[in-house]
Amino acid sequence: MKKYTITALILTLIAGVCAALIACINLFTAPIITKNNEAKKAKLCQEVFETYDASKSTTITEGFSSSSVKEVIVAYDEAGNFLGFIYTVDGSNAYGQIKLLLGITPESKLSGVRFITNGQSFSSEADKHLNTQYITDMTETDVDNLDLKKSDVTAGATYASKLIRSLVKAAFDDAKTREGGAN
Repeated sequence: MKKYTITALILTLIAGVCAALIACINLFTAPIITKNNEAKKAKLCQEVFETYDASKSTTITEGFSSSSVKEVIVAYDEAGNFLGFIYTVDGSNAYGQIKLLLGITPESKLSGVRFITNGQSFSSEADKHLNTQYITDMTETDVDNLDLKKSDVTAGATYASKLIRSLVKAAFDDAKTREGGAN
């Protein structure tokens, strides 16, 4: 019995030391990870709207028409001209999570769609689908009419393409509710 007690105490001590090490490492890496994620997001916003100026824009984090919408940036350029909305949307299915950043112009057209994360098991097919099917100046009707049964979008990738479409549509639906935005 004494042998088992000593083994349990040693294992508890090892687990405690490991937990403390993980906590210490997290203290140092969490700010770096946050900074890198913010830099990635700023770069993606710049890709969606080339003249985007973060200092003139406003971020909204609540009151969305869909649970898929996580954040809306009311985007302006340096001169204060309204560019449109930049959406962060996410969702998941049996094949993993997808998080997108996309822009919608005041004319209700896509200005760009980019992956923030692509956790799909068929990630290369989902990436190919996003990059070939979602083009600048698409309308919501164009998104509705996408053929998701093409031969290059098969198996689990079909579910990824449907998830992408539902996320883009959630952004379009929310943009319709925003003042001065897509109608």
